Amino acid sequence: MTGLLTFSTPQARRLWQDFQRRLDWANRDLHAAERADLRAEAAAHIRDSMAELTEGDEFTRLQAAIAGYGDLPAAPPAWRRPAAILLHYGSILALGLAGIFVLIFLHMAVMEVFNAQGVGLWHFASGDWALSYEAQDGAEEVLGGWFIPAMLTTCALVSAGLYALWRFAVAPGGAVSAWMKD
Repeated sequence: MTGLLTFSTPQARRLWQDFQRRLDWANRDLHAAERADLRAEAAAHIRDSMAELTEGDEFTRLQAAIAGYGDLPAAPPAWRRPAAILLHYGSILALGLAGIFVLIFLHMAVMEVFNAQGVGLWHFASGDWALSYEAQDGAEEVLGGWFIPAMLTTCALVSAGLYALWRFAVAPGGAVSAWMKD
């Protein structure tokens, strides 16, 4: 038994369950009692429509009755909510880790003022690179006087990207938060 209707074929049962899921999705903002009333009304409408139809098997009559009921929006796929939760919490982790690097770069830019000979981006003859607070033996400082503007620009760009990520995936009004509620 599925609600007020009983179906003998698996195809009809699946179609009826899909219809009920779509009906619940379309009325998700209503209280549970109102949703139950709408489900009962829809089941009565479908039962009456199927009784009026005489041609075709159970599945075909159910399809025609549902088509007569009207178009309902599709419920989101089942994978969307877990994916939204994973994206939400993964973004929080990424925000934290990237935020630490922004603070490190900002600190290095400030320290460049006090230790201009030591703080910098260093390139070794072997091809290795180092971002360091101290002068590196056997390495050449690459940015020189452009270290502070380069670090501040990097901090500003990464911070703008982090803000965009926060707005999308973490903020209460963001898209991912809306997906988590659906």
